[in-house]
Amino acid sequence: MLKKLLSVVSVGIMVSGSAQVGFWPNDTKGKDRSVYAVKNITLYQDYRTKVDNAVLVFQEGKIVASGKVSIPKNAVVIDGRGAFVYPSFIDPYANIGVEKAKRNDYNPGSTYLPTDATSAAYNDAIKADTRAVSSFTNQSKDFQDYLKQGFGAALSFNEDGIVRGSAVLITLGEGLSSEKVIKEDAGLMLSFSKGSSRQAYPSSLVGSVALLRQLYLDADWYAKSGYLENKNTNLEAFNRYRKLPTIIETSEKWDVLRADAIGDEAATQFVFVGSGTEYQRAKEMKATNGTFILPLEYPKPFQSQDLMNVEDLDVADLKHWELAPYNAVYLAKEKVPFALTMSRLKDKNAFLDRIRDLHKKGLSKEEILQSLTEKPAQILQVSSLGNLNKGSMANFIIVSNDLFTKESVIYENWVSGKQNIITRMPDTDVRGDYQVQLNNQTYDLKIKGKITKPEAEIIQNDKKGKAKLAVADYKMALELKLPNDTVQNYRLMLPMTDYKNRTTVATDKDGRSIPVTIRFVKAFEPEAKKEEKAKKDEPGKIWYPFSAFGAEALPTQQDYLIKNATVWTNSAKGIIKNADVKVSKGKIVQVGTGLSSGNTTVIDGSNLHLTSGIIDEHTHIGLARGVNEAGTNNSGEVRMSDAIDPDDVNFYRQLAGGVTAAQQLHGSANPVGGQSSMVKFKWGEDPKDMLFPGAKPYIKFALGENVKQSNWGNNPNRFPQSRGGVEQAFDFWFTRALEYEKEKSTNKNFRKDLRLETMLEILKSNRFITCHSYVQSEINMLMDVADRFDFRVQTFTHILEGYKVADKMKKHGANASTFSDWWAYKEEVREAIPYNAALLLQAGVNVAINSDDAEMARRLNQEAGKAVKYGNVPQEEAWKMVTLNPAKMLQIDHRVGSIEPGKDADLVLWTDNPLSIYATVDKTFVDGILYFDAAQQQRKDQMVKDEKNRIIQKMLFSEDAGKGNTQSAEKKQRVLYHCDTLEGEEHESHSH
Repeated sequence: MLKKLLSVVSVGIMVSGSAQVGFWPNDTKGKDRSVYAVKNITLYQDYRTKVDNAVLVFQEGKIVASGKVSIPKNAVVIDGRGAFVYPSFIDPYANIGVEKAKRNDYNPGSTYLPTDATSAAYNDAIKADTRAVSSFTNQSKDFQDYLKQGFGAALSFNEDGIVRGSAVLITLGEGLSSEKVIKEDAGLMLSFSKGSSRQAYPSSLVGSVALLRQLYLDADWYAKSGYLENKNTNLEAFNRYRKLPTIIETSEKWDVLRADAIGDEAATQFVFVGSGTEYQRAKEMKATNGTFILPLEYPKPFQSQDLMNVEDLDVADLKHWELAPYNAVYLAKEKVPFALTMSRLKDKNAFLDRIRDLHKKGLSKEEILQSLTEKPAQILQVSSLGNLNKGSMANFIIVSNDLFTKESVIYENWVSGKQNIITRMPDTDVRGDYQVQLNNQTYDLKIKGKITKPEAEIIQNDKKGKAKLAVADYKMALELKLPNDTVQNYRLMLPMTDYKNRTTVATDKDGRSIPVTIRFVKAFEPEAKKEEKAKKDEPGKIWYPFSAFGAEALPTQQDYLIKNATVWTNSAKGIIKNADVKVSKGKIVQVGTGLSSGNTTVIDGSNLHLTSGIIDEHTHIGLARGVNEAGTNNSGEVRMSDAIDPDDVNFYRQLAGGVTAAQQLHGSANPVGGQSSMVKFKWGEDPKDMLFPGAKPYIKFALGENVKQSNWGNNPNRFPQSRGGVEQAFDFWFTRALEYEKEKSTNKNFRKDLRLETMLEILKSNRFITCHSYVQSEINMLMDVADRFDFRVQTFTHILEGYKVADKMKKHGANASTFSDWWAYKEEVREAIPYNAALLLQAGVNVAINSDDAEMARRLNQEAGKAVKYGNVPQEEAWKMVTLNPAKMLQIDHRVGSIEPGKDADLVLWTDNPLSIYATVDKTFVDGILYFDAAQQQRKDQMVKDEKNRIIQKMLFSEDAGKGNTQSAEKKQRVLYHCDTLEGEEHESHSH
């Protein structure tokens, strides 16, 4: 077909030359105005409209007619010879043909102000004024991988920054840049990654979220009146492009919900670029009402040489290896709209194999074709792409057979009516079943494989010989080694004009001519038809949460009656022996003896102790990608609730230690940290469903070495650098907040500042401070600042010199959340003593013991017991230090912290006195839901072991493992955050 077409184009067509704008071409080519018609094809006009024996007519890059239509008299006719024709694919997230920015690693010594000296200065990670069309380099070599896989158009952008500016929609293939731009500004591109920016802020996920949230507010302000106050071309560009489809890149499923929350606040519906983990929460993805762009890069199997490492692998990683290829399938079941992209696919040549595999795994051909044509066209709001109807662009692929058969190949990819040859179409398809008669014996000759690369095998009575096949334009050569004949080769040559039923001669190894007859039996049957009959390889089940000890469904609320337990009420009733506690609809409804069971599940509490759940006033577990927004000395605008990770197995581990709620805190990198999130340990629920309902808002403040960066290495340059500077920072921000309040009252179009809004909340006693502190002088300083600005410090946490200022704290009304017996792990805790908690309690201060540590939180009951050992604190008062007292300082004691009717059923059954080192948890309930049951733990352990073994066995025999396409089985350690952890650092020490 290629030869015929080239001769026609070069001789027979009419061309018209026209001058290019600004220059003349350096050749004799003109614009092709010919009419083309492709006939004898199976045509897909769109993803679901199939027309047999159809004709496709196009001219000057546009479809003139398609389907059962007549061929124009003056058309250049192309014989498709039974090929399939589809609309070319569209990649809505390609990032090709545009200059790429160099990425820089985070550096804590980075600049704290934007480096941009132009009117676009905002934040260096906000590059809204970037236009991909301006850096479109039209490097055709970048397009070849896409053309080979059937793509005719792509959205390209500058992959750098949190706001990446506008993307350009281009066609692929040869041609001038000016001819290839479909839409100059086709989408606004966002991410949570700061890219090449050297500006310190943001340095964390929560900082990126806050920056985007503030940006939308600033853009609104600028559009209303801000432009009158100062010129900012970055904000102007953002306002101009935010009307475009907005596409945000995510790196995990929870990012989608984080992004969706930003979009909801900004009245913007995002398109989400997926990470491949969306299947784990398909219903939640559906609830966003967003369209997804799904990559097809999957995790590699783990290397199996080191069996010790394989056994140590996280079952979640193993399950993800197995389930990731089903991502699109699970989303389709929930009717989540999606498009597919080659982005992130390391081996671009694997794309067609990946979409065929999706069909095997359950997606219909129509769903896949829609995701490659109509859906990306809808995302980009371009109706002229993704179909072959009249008026649309002449972007189409010619395929040897049904695209979803393994053997099909793309012959040509026409883009804007221009031909791109991918694989030369052979004149003849020699594949099929034949019979060969040779030496009075009959053999079966099967020719299969791809039409462009057929492969032969010769068989007799299920015994295979060897066959080599070579096909040229005019002849076919066969070399045969027959079954049961190990020494003899036969060579024969057949003309392509007559090869199906022919008697000829073969040449043996001695050069003799041996008569041979070849008879055609039947045409080749693509493997796709056979594969449809094959049994599908079903994957394992999704676990909720997607972690070790998860289950196929989350636990549900039930009514319980716990009988005959020793109940630590934390109320005036004290400790009651042989008592019953009744739970209904997540609440404690009765406490007494001899209670009737009714329709409840009865639990025998004999010889067990029942307490309210432990509340950890200070934790950093269950947070994603950083607990410190260290890029500024005040990060009051960031919200730790934006980073909740419900899959974190540390929730489960701490449930096994009796913890049922905790305050997730920002770190101590800056004087004013981020907003806290108060969570119930409803492990595996959505982030919003883990938040403690109605809890009052808190924020982290910090004093000491961390905030002045004395332990940050060699290049600290952020204010403050001294303890005096820390006080000045507080004074500055509270003063600025009061000025901001005046501005709000006098200016209708004031610029809403999320940071100053937070500082005002503190001044108005609408947000409460938990302050990281150690040294007596600094504790006094912050209480003095609070007195000057007329607010109260709610809680001093750590506070290892609290015993020195207990009287002043009592007078101020501050609470104390401390460690039991930690000292000497850094300079500012040199004077810590193990009697601190007892002395503070003696002075009348409300005292709690916190963990600030993922491991220590599992034994906070023992930490409370140390108060009895060191300070002779009564047992009930010691127990309150990890239950009722933290509930009081967090102002949730009306809901939790004691066992009383009307309170939440956050309960723990212990095997012994909970303050004893011998006590272990038997059961833990949150809102009347059983989240940990020691009796079930052995079954859970076995379930994890069996699941790991099943997947490892499957992995060992996977196709990738057979090819050596594997990844290291070395276990990746999760960062366990502490107050001073900067994102990306792994701290084995327990410095706080």
